[in-house]
Amino acid sequence: MIGAYIAVVLGVAVWSLMTLVGRKIPDGVMRGITVFGGAFLLGVCALGLLPEATEGTSRIPFFCILAGFLIQQLLEGLSAHAEHGHVEGHDHGVPVLGLMLGLCLHAFLEGMPLVEMNGSVNHGLLYGILIHNIPVALILVSLLTARRMGFWQVLALLTLFGLMSPLGSMFNLYVVQPDEDYQRMIIGLVIGVLLHVSSSILFDHRQHGFSWLNLGLCVIAFAAAFLTVH
Repeated sequence: MIGAYIAVVLGVAVWSLMTLVGRKIPDGVMRGITVFGGAFLLGVCALGLLPEATEGTSRIPFFCILAGFLIQQLLEGLSAHAEHGHVEGHDHGVPVLGLMLGLCLHAFLEGMPLVEMNGSVNHGLLYGILIHNIPVALILVSLLTARRMGFWQVLALLTLFGLMSPLGSMFNLYVVQPDEDYQRMIIGLVIGVLLHVSSSILFDHRQHGFSWLNLGLCVIAFAAAFLTVH
């Protein structure tokens, strides 16, 4: 469990520090990572989280999925769609407070089912978060440095972002009641959030128009998600 939390924080730190010291990932590679991450999250939702959340006859998890979708729509109004690996509008027009609030709440929510009540790590979700955080961390560095923030200011905000998923997981473990119905509702909420993000990435034709490479990345990501959750 602790290892999963450390991996999430270090994942953000490593990619962020690469950008801060001047190492740049080529745009084509970044687009590939973003598409693969979006497809992997979609695969984890469909093959792992969704069957777990909808086990039984209750329709409440389905309403939670819709609620999570709407919540993410609201969060992206704050973060300017930075969860997709890019921002809409001019970089300098994105308020830092809104950006951090939107991204941190998103990370907090998606981290809630990271560790199950029995202490086992949801590896599919963990890998999905690690991959998805690569473009998010890099765009966050870009936006913060565009505000002429100092190295330590940027590092502090990135550390805060990296801690949010582990904090969401610990909140779920130690504050939320360990009731199966509550946990299915939380998973349903997270599914809605991730479905919004993944579908937005995969169907964003302005950033990722159709190509055989993108299709191949989706197939590979779906296969990887299947192997991870089974």
